[in-house]
Amino acid sequence: MRLHLVRHPATILGQAYCYGSSDVAVAPAELASCCARVSPSLPQGVPIVSSPLQRCAGLAKVLAQTLDSEEPTFESGLQEMDFGSWELRAWDDIAWNEVEAWNSDLLHYAPGGGETLVTVAQRVWAVFDSLRRGGDEQAIVICHGGSIRMLRACAAWHAGRDAGALPDAGAMEAIALQAAADRCEIGFGEVVTLEADALPGKPG
Repeated sequence: MRLHLVRHPATILGQAYCYGSSDVAVAPAELASCCARVSPSLPQGVPIVSSPLQRCAGLAKVLAQTLDSEEPTFESGLQEMDFGSWELRAWDDIAWNEVEAWNSDLLHYAPGGGETLVTVAQRVWAVFDSLRRGGDEQAIVICHGGSIRMLRACAAWHAGRDAGALPDAGAMEAIALQAAADRCEIGFGEVVTLEADALPGKPG
């Protein structure tokens, strides 16, 4: 199947602050501008799946109307990483030794006491696998920069494997590390197309 991954619009908070799981708003003018930019490159009438955080959900709802799609489905597994006590703090105010501790153990260190990268990989994989089993040829996914990198890592791990293959613990760690190594810049409102082998939907 083909997934059209869309990063949410820029928020009112700006990039100087850490906001992963925090529900940060988007200015109405920015939302309208983002919708106008991305909608011409997206297919009409296909399912839309979104992170429930308002910076994604708002765009998903507007795009559903613009593209003549059904109401979006919201998946908590697509949320950005939870940074715990780092949330809503300026990056410059976070102690460097904490950042270095994370860099030294990307897989298992939970920044700010929030989530580990492996935990994020597990929940994003669950959404990826559900989309593959849904039986749709295309879907639009509105989410976050980290979620997009994780979805790309899920698809890369799965490429060339049997359609029903599931990652074990070691494979999940490999997916998490591949996402962390993905340094490709993903702009606000950018559309990333991803091909993923689909499984037929479950009967009934």
